[in-house]
Amino acid sequence: MCESNAYQSDGTLIMEDVLNIKIDGKKIELVDILNQKKNLTGTISEIDLDKHSIFIKLE
Repeated sequence: MCESNAYQSDGTLIMEDVLNIKIDGKKIELVDILNQKKNLTGTISEIDLDKHSIFIKLE
């Protein structure tokens, strides 16, 4: 599968197995494989497709 893990910019894990990301300005919604949602305020600073990692700078 193509899930990714979401981390804070310092490497702290936010959510595992993310399948969907919705962005509306500074609002970020993450949805995992179990359809659990997490809403954050911040910006995506890096997406590493090789390592299946998303890095988010939280505000």
